[in-house]
Amino acid sequence: MNTKTPLRILAFLTLTLLLTACPQERDPQEIALADLESRFSAILALAQSRSCENPADWSYTAYGSKACGGPQGYLAYPLTIDVDRFLALVERHRQAENQYNIDFNITSTCDLPAEPTRVDCADQLPVLGYD
Repeated sequence: MNTKTPLRILAFLTLTLLLTACPQERDPQEIALADLESRFSAILALAQSRSCENPADWSYTAYGSKACGGPQGYLAYPLTIDVDRFLALVERHRQAENQYNIDFNITSTCDLPAEPTRVDCADQLPVLGYD
């Protein structure tokens, strides 16, 4: 066996260890998007935590932030949850999405979603109603 072979093996193993031991950097946009998705999942979990039996027990709110301005859409939520906490989560998500749009130069359509006028119940699910 060549005397250089053990050195080559050692160098290869060291390089392999260094490459696999160092955490790979994640793309900042990927991280920010994952954060937005996590925030919205928490919002949806609260909004969908109750069945819709009586429309009077429900309301709706705008959520998200389009790059052109305005909300991404509207979401029904039960009034039987901690509404202040829920709306604070929605607002923090809106602010985070607005910052994401700015930081990563996001573009979007400039149309605005129609604002609902009520919440109806169908098959125990909330349905946004429009007049």
